Amino acid sequence: MSAGSFKQDGLNWRIDLIKQRFGEWMEYQTSQLKPDWDLKSWQSTLLWQIIKFCLWSIIAILLVWMTWQLWLLSRVYWKRWQRPSDRHSVIIPTNTTQLSAADWVERSQSARVDGNYRQAIFCLYQAMLKLLDERRIVPTQLSLTDEEYRRSLLKIPVSPLNSYELLLSIHQRLCFSQAEADRALFEECEQAYQKIKNQS
Repeated sequence: MSAGSFKQDGLNWRIDLIKQRFGEWMEYQTSQLKPDWDLKSWQSTLLWQIIKFCLWSIIAILLVWMTWQLWLLSRVYWKRWQRPSDRHSVIIPTNTTQLSAADWVERSQSARVDGNYRQAIFCLYQAMLKLLDERRIVPTQLSLTDEEYRRSLLKIPVSPLNSYELLLSIHQRLCFSQAEADRALFEECEQAYQKIKNQS
């Protein structure tokens, strides 16, 4: 490189050029007001203050934005954590095989009175499975899923099939989603169970 050549496209060069042009503009503007001012030290201090203000403003905006994003993300988990755990839990008795369908219905009514509709629907579902076992339609197996029960019922002519399907689908929805159980849903399940029970 010769002694007279220098780099004119780097980032530092551009920043220096902007500072120089801003300083010249400030000098020109202030010279119009009072031509005898010495602005060299004042300009560099002012420019530095403006740059610091801009940088801190950008940092503050980024921090506010990041905080907002974290709050949106954590709000979902916070709401889940705040829910009472008994609303989504189902208490399964240890000796379920010894309970009859009538016992399950009795437990269902007890849970309904307590306002635990999820537990009440679960008990109706168990009563339906017990009826299927007692009537020798589909033997109770703890390993069977709702879909396997549904397929077994389709192979055998049972009526009303839609009542069985209703209880199976509601049980599946309550177990594998965040769906809420309420009184109307319980009454719908109870009617379906009564249709199944009244079938001979």
